Amino acid sequence: MAEERQQRPEDPEGPASTPFDSPWFLPVLLWLFAGWFGFDIVTDAEAYREWPWFNRGGLVVTGGLALWFTRRAILERRAGADGSGGE
Repeated sequence: MAEERQQRPEDPEGPASTPFDSPWFLPVLLWLFAGWFGFDIVTDAEAYREWPWFNRGGLVVTGGLALWFTRRAILERRAGADGSGGE
């Protein structure tokens, strides 16, 4: 039995992927956070009145990161479709 397990070729795809392995996981999460900060600014929530720069800064930071990681996810998807595997 042990010899049969050793002679079997390994799975070429590797372990099963999870949703966290997707290149779109982080961009979607960052867009949600940016939307949350933007919603707080637009609705003039109580927390926004006390800490206005927190929501403004959070919107700028998460919005910028969301744009950056969305661009990377798109480039990764195109590289995978081309079969080149690199940037």
